[in-house]
Formats: sequence, C-alpha cells, structure tokens
Amino acid sequence: MNIEQIILDLKPQMKKDKEFFWNHPEKGLCEFETSSYIKRRLEEMGYEDINTNIYATGVIATLKGKEDGPCILFRSDMDAVVMDETGRTKHTCGHDAHMTILLSLAKILMDNKDKIKGTVKLLFQPDEEGDAGAKDMVKNGALENPKVDKAFAIHVWSEFKEDEIAIKEGTVMASSDPYDIIVHGKGGHAAMPEKCIDTIYIANKIGIALKEMARIDVESEKKAIIGATAISGGKTNNVIPDVVHMKGICRTNNNEVRKEMKKKIVETVEDIASKMGGRAEVKFLVEYPVTVNSKEESEAVQEIARKVVNNVVTDYQTTTSEDFSYYLEKVPGCMIFVGCRRDKFYPQHNENFTVGENPILIGTQVFYEIAKKYLM
Repeated sequence: MNIEQIILDLKPQMKKDKEFFWNHPEKGLCEFETSSYIKRRLEEMGYEDINTNIYATGVIATLKGKEDGPCILFRSDMDAVVMDETGRTKHTCGHDAHMTILLSLAKILMDNKDKIKGTVKLLFQPDEEGDAGAKDMVKNGALENPKVDKAFAIHVWSEFKEDEIAIKEGTVMASSDPYDIIVHGKGGHAAMPEKCIDTIYIANKIGIALKEMARIDVESEKKAIIGATAISGGKTNNVIPDVVHMKGICRTNNNEVRKEMKKKIVETVEDIASKMGGRAEVKFLVEYPVTVNSKEESEAVQEIARKVVNNVVTDYQTTTSEDFSYYLEKVPGCMIFVGCRRDKFYPQHNENFTVGENPILIGTQVFYEIAKKYLM
C-alpha cells in the first residue's frame, strides 16, 4: 500500500467524518443531516461554489483552476441501506466510506488549487440504494455548467481484500430492472374451481415461465437473471382470490439483452394469463442500466492502481447494479472497486458489514492520482 504523507496527515479528520456518517445513517432522499454536514465541511475547506439545489439532498462542489483544462467529476453516494420493514437504516454498503474519501479528496484539492488546470466537480449523490438518484442528478444538469469530460467513482467492495483494487474495461455491473406483476382472475369457492379463473394457478405458471427464461450458464454478455421473488394472494384455505401480486427482477450484462428480456417478460406474462382466461399487468420500477467502463479511462486507472497497491484485478464484473451507470452513459469514465474485506468476510448489506481505515486511504490515493493525471 503506497499512500502519500499528504493523505496520511488527514487520518484524524477521516476518522471524524467516517464516525459522523456511520452514526447518522439516512435513507435515500432523506439524507438531510448528511447533506448539511457535507456542505459545512466543504465550506470549512474554502469551497464557495456549492450547489445544494441540484436534486433533493444532493451536493455538488465545483473548484476551478487558474488554467483551462478538462472538467473531471468524482462521485460519492450518500444514502444508507434500509435494513428491514421497520425502516431501520445502516451504512452496510460502504457509502460512509465513499463520502469520507471524497471529502478527503476535496481537502487535498483545495490545498493544491493553484496547481489545478481545469475544473473539478465533487458530487455527493442521494438515493443510490432506492430510486436511482443518479438519473435525476443527470436530468437536472449535474454533468453541465461546466460540461463534464470524465467521471469516476469508487465502491469499497467486500469481494476483495483490503490491498486489492479491481478495475475492468467494459461491462462491470449488471442492469437491474425490478418489476411488479398483478394477476387478475375471478375469485370464488375453492370447491368450485371450474367457476373461477384461478389467479394462484396463473401466478405459479408465470413464476415457472420466468425462471425458465433465465440465461445463467452462458457467456457473460448473454446472461440474464430473471425470476419471481415474491408472491402474495389469498387469505384463507377455501377461497380463490380475485387478484395475486408478484414481484421479480431482471438483471443482464448487455443493454441489448436487457431490452430483449424486458420485452419478453411482458409478452410471456400477458400471454400466460390471457390463455388461462385471466389478465396480467407488468410494471417495471426503478431501472439501472448496465455499468460500462470506457476503455481509455479504465486502462489509465489500472496503471494508477498499480502505483497504490500490489494486486490489481482487471477482469472482475458482478451481477449487482449501480446507478453510476447513468453518468457513464453520458461521459467516459469508470467505476473502481477498492477491496475492504478483512479477516472475516461479510458481504455488502450484511448486518455486520463495516469498512476499516485502509480502504479509505487507498481510495483517497486513487482519486488523488486521477486528479493529478488529468488536472495537475
């Protein structure tokens, strides 16, 4: 691990920032304390161009150098994970570490603003876990005024050890398209099914068909994870319900496959219900496109990562999803995975997931190296 002294000197403040975020977890679009803290910290550093009216609780700080150059965006998500049906939130995905890294970068860049040739945008984004806050940040102009040339994000990642970084060209994270299905039939006495249109039976048929549509044991670019994840209908033993509600999700590693599968899901669900005398509706919910890292930027960050850690993985991709994909649809850049696994493995969103000191130091160093390459 090769960390510069300028970053090591920030460790006491990193600890304070991380502790604040950890102790004040807030769900998407409710990151009020988080947003206020970030704004206050940026103002303490000397940032004047701070936009808190971009979207919901989002914050964008802009720092312009004395000379012309590219506009580079660094992004952190802000929201905590909603852990259960009570609405309890906890930072079990690492967003507390991401915000700490970006604030640390903010401090270093402000202290070296006379060296900057171009513009830096530091974007703290709400609602990554819920309704794809990136989509609305982009829609409301996060990539404009000035126009962003490249975008970078870090995600601490439990699949890798603390001294590892993963950065791959091309597809790195899958699309995510959750959907609701409503099956309509004709309820009645379970002793007289011939007089009913059995919604439970239709839902079972749909569930099986969706599972059979999945493409799992194929090459990555053709993969499609599809299925029903929840079925709710009926309340008693001897009544066939009028309506059954279903939930499911589709994930793919290719946007063309994604488009094809979404169309096929709708056609299959509607066709099965119709042939059995019922009716079914499919409603797609929050949509996350495939996250695709651009070639030039990925190769550059791979070289940067090799300066920071000894182990750089260049072929890793995952079927989890990230709304950073919305930025990468518009500008080149990449998602960087910084390992955070210690002696005991806890996956993201697990009750016991936490991030230690080393990934924050490494992440800050990587962001700083990117800033130096493009802006200094």
